[in-house]
Amino acid sequence: MPLPFAVRFSTPWFAPEPFPDLGGSAISESFRAVLGSTDSLTRRLELLTGASGRVRLEEQATLPEWEDLPEIWPPEYRMEPSGPIMTRNAWLALGGRDLLFAHSQLLLAGMEETTRQAIRRGEQPIGSLFLARDEQMRRQRLQLALAISPALAARQGLPEDHRFFARRSLFFVADALRGRILELFWSDLTA
Repeated sequence: MPLPFAVRFSTPWFAPEPFPDLGGSAISESFRAVLGSTDSLTRRLELLTGASGRVRLEEQATLPEWEDLPEIWPPEYRMEPSGPIMTRNAWLALGGRDLLFAHSQLLLAGMEETTRQAIRRGEQPIGSLFLARDEQMRRQRLQLALAISPALAARQGLPEDHRFFARRSLFFVADALRGRILELFWSDLTA
């Protein structure tokens, strides 16, 4: 399942530390901490903004194996084991407004059926769902980039050349690979 809009990455992918000079894309220290967070992104945003996060599921499908999107997932992000993958496109809103878009690919093998059903319902952010079940979650290979998407910008009422912050990471629960996630942020959420 592709992204619902075209995205072009306008910078190479980079590690969150040390944070590079992005040529005029100044961001606050607290937003840098959000971008570099390897724990629950939703929980961190809720604490930062004081608002509750809500997921709005746009599209979801089950695929036979990891989806090949080389512009997002280079070979080092193609992980074993493979098998059925749930892929979804969703929006995270805080305080009644969309703040980020997430494209997730989740490995279904070894996942409890109750967890699968909760993810399929799309009512909770993925990290929050695992944390609510007292499972340890973390991200690895976290990288950032700036991205341009005229269609996404139009959906958000932004200029077509708006630069979004992008994050990609591998998602682990209880030390087992569970998926990979791409997130696009409209702007510095803390400014």
